[in-house]
Amino acid sequence: MTSQSKAWLWGTAVLAGLAMIGLGAYFVHVGLDKSNTISGILGLFVSIAGLAISVFSTIQGRAALPASRGQIRMSQQSGNNSTNIQSGGNMQIGDNNKFGSK
Repeated sequence: MTSQSKAWLWGTAVLAGLAMIGLGAYFVHVGLDKSNTISGILGLFVSIAGLAISVFSTIQGRAALPASRGQIRMSQQSGNNSTNIQSGGNMQIGDNNKFGSK
């Protein structure tokens, strides 16, 4: 984490803490009934914002998926005449496999 991102993180944490302290003092000042109403409305807006962020994240996550959903195919070659192929969950190992020797 860079020093600039740490500064942003600490700044955000301090602002959030000050906002909570200020909101708590305001709620004590206005009384229980009015603070209950205000906190319910604030909770509604925070919930709507959370829902919007989760929908946005889901859309972005799906856009990052590859377009083709074909078979997964991986191949690796090493050593003398050795080939490892993985396709769709099966693994086939070629001849003359030498593990740990030169």
